This record gives sequence, structure tokens and C-alpha cells, in this order.
Amino acid sequence: MESKESPNVGSLRKVITLIVIALMGGIGYPLFLYTTSIYRADLPIDQINSYDLSTMEFKIPIHVNVPVDGNKLKHNFEQLYPDLVNNWVIELVDEVNAKYVVNVHKDAQEAKVDTNGRTIDISLRSQDDLNTSIQQALFEQVFKNELDKLVSLKRGQSTSDISFAYSDKYNLVFSLLVEDGKKINWQIEQALAEFESVLVYLRNITSFSITTQIQYYSNLKGIYPDGVITQDDLTTFVDFGGWNLVNLDIEPTINFVTFIPKQPLSIANSDSNSFLISQWGGFKIYNRGLPSMPDATLTVDELIPIINIFANQLLQLLGLPQGDFQSLSIKLDSLQRVLVYKNLQNSIDNLKSLVKLSQSLKDITVPEETRQEVIYSLEQVDEAIKTKSVTAAAKAVSASNKAFFEKEMVQQAYFPSEHKLAVFLPLLGPISSIVIFNTIKLIKGR
Repeated sequence: MESKESPNVGSLRKVITLIVIALMGGIGYPLFLYTTSIYRADLPIDQINSYDLSTMEFKIPIHVNVPVDGNKLKHNFEQLYPDLVNNWVIELVDEVNAKYVVNVHKDAQEAKVDTNGRTIDISLRSQDDLNTSIQQALFEQVFKNELDKLVSLKRGQSTSDISFAYSDKYNLVFSLLVEDGKKINWQIEQALAEFESVLVYLRNITSFSITTQIQYYSNLKGIYPDGVITQDDLTTFVDFGGWNLVNLDIEPTINFVTFIPKQPLSIANSDSNSFLISQWGGFKIYNRGLPSMPDATLTVDELIPIINIFANQLLQLLGLPQGDFQSLSIKLDSLQRVLVYKNLQNSIDNLKSLVKLSQSLKDITVPEETRQEVIYSLEQVDEAIKTKSVTAAAKAVSASNKAFFEKEMVQQAYFPSEHKLAVFLPLLGPISSIVIFNTIKLIKGR
């Protein structure tokens, strides 16, 4: 039996149905799109994908005091390092425009290579070929470590490097550990004046802050009855937790530890009685015979040889080339070029990975902060490519890391369609069914 309703009620039902449809279409649907939309800032994708470090060029201006066949020198370099043909280019220039000066000394008693500052002295015997000797001195001795590292970076080869990842600032912590707990002072501030010259030399690459500390009762975990620590023992010699050597500084921390044992200890096969810990710091065992000294002081004269050991370890931990053919100036130049290339490579890889991520996940958010960091990183990449600036390259990799690991992206504000359906279906289902059935009824009624 059909229900009877007055015309006014029927008209009102139709009006309500039309109003609900209008509200859902005019307000509900736009509101649904707005509340489920993902903000995706526009990234300069084409610019990022256009970068190619194969065309980045390090020019090495060299003056040689004797006539040299530049084409033959170039050909020999291409034979030795084909991967770096477009990246590392020697320019033979006059002495005024040269960064490196090569002085060839003929008719010497023995063939050898010496460096002083940026001057390279090559001694040749009468039977030595000039071009071959210069090529060997430059590519197989003075710049070999740098060239090998650049080749490894370009090929993406991993290396077992003891050096720290690059940072524009490091925290240096000098610790004195006393095993038997006897009170001791050390004139570390005065001794560090010797260390300052090394830090000044490195200021174009990075900066440092310095802290010092003394730890007493730093007992050894191992037992060394013969007083000799083997290379295998070194892996467990340091008690990082018990000696309070953990540092939570936001900057990378390089530790330099002077350890005074109760009984003399020596490290096998180590003339300096010291060793390096990869990406952590340096360690020096100083046998001083403290038990007979109730209130001792490590003087400046005692500390300076130890500080010199730490200075050499610092250079190794920062990645300076190791070898007898490079002066400190040449080592620093090589390190700068390697750092520039490495940081630019990491920057571009980060940005390209970010682009790949944003394109593969269409529903992932790309915040405006990410876009700003990307733009800043690209600006620094361009600056570093143009000027070969270590600082610009470091800023580029830092900004690219911030862009890729921006907190809103890391949180993955990511709403797949199934999630949207699961969230809104309980709300929209009943309302939509009522509206749909009333709309059908309205259409039939007309």
C-alpha cells in the first residue's frame, strides 16, 4: 500500500535533496579535494638532470724551466688516466701565471724528485729522457695520490678510507688518560701553540674548535704481561665507554689521546708508540713512570713531540695524500680538488635521487622548504664548478642533504588512494547512499 504524503511535503523533500546535492557538489567535493591534496613544490628537474661532472675541469698551471713537448705530456697523461682526460688538465704557462714551478736539474748523480712549497725539483741523469722523466715525476709521484682518488670517485669505487667525511668544522678533543689515578698537570695550552700553525694552514679547507680533558683511573681492559701491544690487540685496547671518550658534539669530533700507563707499554712495529683509529682519532702511549711522582707535570718540551704526532695524524684523518713526494702545500691543493669533486658528486647524486623519488611517488609531499634547499644547493654547485671552492661544494652537499632528508618528506606525508577511501568511506557511504536513492526517486517522480 502506497504511503500518502501531501504535495507540500513532497516539494520540501525535493528541495532538500537538491540542496544536499548542491552542498556536496559545491562545498563537500572541493573540501574533500583540499583536505586530501598533497603539496608538491616545483623542482628544477631539467636543471638537476643536466649536470654532468665529466666536463668539470681542474686546470693545473705549471711552469717548467726547460722546453717541454706539451702534446707529448698530454698524450702520456691520457694513456695513464683516460678517465680524467676532461677533468684534470695541465697547462704549461710562464712563471708569472704558474701555480706550480718545475725546475729540472740535468746531469745529476741520481734521479730524484723533491718538493718545497709548490716548487717541484726534478734531478735527471744524463741518460734520462726529459719528457718521460717529467711525466713520471708529475703523474706517478707528485700528483699520483690525487689522480688515483679522482679516478676512484669517478668510477664510484668504494675505498677503505680512514679519513672523516668532510665537514666545515671539526671539534678536536685532546685527552690525557692516567691509568693509576695519580694527579698530574699538563701544559697543553702552551703546547697547542705548535699545533696552531697546522690549523692555520688548513683554514681554507675547514675550521676547528679545541677542548682538553684529563681522565684518571683509566684502567686497561686487556692484560699485556710482556708490555707489548700487538696489532691485533689494538682493536680492543681502547675502552670507549669506560674512559668517557664519547662526545655528543653536533660537529664531527676528532680525538687525540695521550695514555700514561702504570707499567711501560709499547706497540709492536711502531717507532712512535702511537696508532690511528679509523674515523675516530689518534692514540699515543707515553711511558713516563708516574708511580714515583706524586704531583707531576707534563711540560711543554714533553708534549711538543706528542703534539707533532697528533698533527701528522690529523692530516691523515682529514684525507691529505700520504707520500714522500708532496710538500704540505701540494698535499693541501690535492685535498681541496678531491673534496670539491667528491662533494659536488654527492650533491648531484642527492638531488637526482630526490627527483627520482618525487617522480616515482606521485602522492608524496614536496614541501617548499625542500625546493628552497634544492635551489640553494644548485647555486652552490654552480659556484663550486666555477671557482673550485671547497666551501661552496660543502654548502652544496649540506643543502642537498637537507633537501632530501627534509622532515616532512622523511615523515612521508603520503596518502595512497586506498587510505583515502578507508578514511572517508564510513562518512561518505551513508550520506552518499541516501542522496543517490533520493536523486533516483526525484528523477522517477519527474
